[in-house]
Amino acid sequence: MADELHLPPLIFPTFEARISSDDGRLSIYDPVRKQRVALTPEEWVRQHCINWFRTRGYPIGRCSVERVVDDRGQRFDVLWRDAALQPFLLVECKSYDVALTHAALRQSSWYNLKLNAPYMFLTNGRVAHCAQVMSDGTVHLLDDIPPYPAQSP
Repeated sequence: MADELHLPPLIFPTFEARISSDDGRLSIYDPVRKQRVALTPEEWVRQHCINWFRTRGYPIGRCSVERVVDDRGQRFDVLWRDAALQPFLLVECKSYDVALTHAALRQSSWYNLKLNAPYMFLTNGRVAHCAQVMSDGTVHLLDDIPPYPAQSP
């Protein structure tokens, strides 16, 4: 169905997206929120990203989507928490037709000031960047996402 909608292929593996149309409005099932959500270009990227993280061992039960970060109502896209429920990896998804700029990185960094996740991931579905955020605030780009942390004994 995605081909019929002219949604572009992304860098993430394809998956069986549950897309439907109701009164001419397209929606996609989000397994994290356990509901159908509007199928926007950003949501297309977000759902592919979530699916890819799941295939890499990130448990869906430790994932949050579009939650409020601060008292101004700003929302992050995706946050994976570790086994102790501490923020682990913050994901910022942009539409596939939006370039990843310093502004997008600043937005993620701003959210992470509140969350203190040790890793950040930024993607528009065509390119992706993952970085480790050090305790002194410096950021180190990584070649891949970190493995989901094993539970401590």
